[in-house]
Amino acid sequence: MRRTIFYYYNRHAGLVFRYSDSNGNYATRSYMFYTFREALRRFRKEFGLEHKPITLVDLYKEPLICSTKSKQ
Repeated sequence: MRRTIFYYYNRHAGLVFRYSDSNGNYATRSYMFYTFREALRRFRKEFGLEHKPITLVDLYKEPLICSTKSKQ
């Protein structure tokens, strides 16, 4: 399954995540007063995406593949 999170900063300096996957699921959330890492961690936890590979796309940069491996 292909999962993608598009992100950008809105005019109020909030970080906006727009998630979509190949099954047609989608979600949008906005975070203020969080660092990028904290906001991404919260977003992934809220939608059960913590241990799944996701492509992160900034509208002005090249896509990144974000995969989480469990610690052993």
